[in-house]
Amino acid sequence: MGDGTLPRIAGLSGAELALVTTVAMHSPGSAGAGSLTWTLTVLTADGVPLAESRVTSPDYPVPLAAIVQPHLDVVGLESRGAWRTEATSDGVPRFSVPVRLRPDR
Repeated sequence: MGDGTLPRIAGLSGAELALVTTVAMHSPGSAGAGSLTWTLTVLTADGVPLAESRVTSPDYPVPLAAIVQPHLDVVGLESRGAWRTEATSDGVPRFSVPVRLRPDR
């Protein structure tokens, strides 16, 4: 993840979105004074990344859901559980939340 070879989340088709079960927020980097740029990746139940986008947030505690929700809204996904912190081999923060298509989609 994070290598730039995946399509943007907003570009996924309905059939592709139906496969998404998880959104991961990872690989934060400095985006200037007081802000971070995160990578958001949508994954299948098997952990296969389908698409990713970048999002900038303030570099202070902000609820993850508030940072990610605009991207979910664009494609009709909603979170359906609590955010999890995941261990990584490189120590870089990674968080994830289960998602599903909104029933009205």
